[in-house]
Amino acid sequence: MSRRRNIIITVAILFALAFGVMALAIYQQWRVSQGELVTQAPDLSEQNAYLYDEPRGIREFSLLDEQGRPTDNALLEGHWTIAFVGFTTCPDICPATMATLSQAADRISEELPDPQFLLISADPERDTPERINNYVTFFGDGFRGVTGDYEVLERFARDLNAVFMHREDENGEVIVDHSSHLALISPQGHFVGLIQPPHNAEAIAGIYEQLVRWQPPKG
Repeated sequence: MSRRRNIIITVAILFALAFGVMALAIYQQWRVSQGELVTQAPDLSEQNAYLYDEPRGIREFSLLDEQGRPTDNALLEGHWTIAFVGFTTCPDICPATMATLSQAADRISEELPDPQFLLISADPERDTPERINNYVTFFGDGFRGVTGDYEVLERFARDLNAVFMHREDENGEVIVDHSSHLALISPQGHFVGLIQPPHNAEAIAGIYEQLVRWQPPKG
C-alpha cells in the first residue's frame, strides 16, 4: 500500500506542476491579448538601445556574489537584469553609470517588478566581495555584484558583448579598461540587447518599462 500511495502522490505532484505550467502559459497569452505584454520586440533605437532578433545564451559561470556566496546563472533568472562591467576603484565611468542606474531605479513605476542591477567586476584582484558589497549597496537595494576568477569574469563579459583588460601606465600602476554599455538580460537568463552610452536615467526607466511588457523569445 505504501508504494502505491507514493506513486499516487508522485503522479499528483507531476499533474499539479503540468497544470501550473499550462496555467502560466494561458495567463501570459491573456496578458498579450490585453495589451499588457507584446511579443514583437520594441524599437528602442531612439533611446540608443538595441534588441537582438534572437536571445543569446550566457555560458555557465561560477563566481562569488557581493556577500561572498557562490553564485551561478541562477542569479540571472526570474527577473530582468541590467548588467554593467566595471570595478570599485574606477575613477569616473563606473560611479557615473551606477549613479545614473540608481536614478533610473527611482523613476521606475512602483507597479512594475524591480529589475536587478548587476556589477560584473573587471578587477577581481582588488574587488573582494566585501568591497563590492560596500560599493553596490551605496547605490541601492537592487544592486548586486559578482567577482571571482579573472577568466570566468572575462568570459561572462564576452557573452554580454563586453570586454575588459589590464595594462600598466608609465608609473607601473594597473589601469583597467572596460566596455561601458549596459547589457539587458531577460528573466530566462538570456542576453537580449544593450543600451549604449551616454546613459540617461529617464531613458533607462522608459526602456525598462517596455522590456517588462515585452515577451522575448525563449531561445
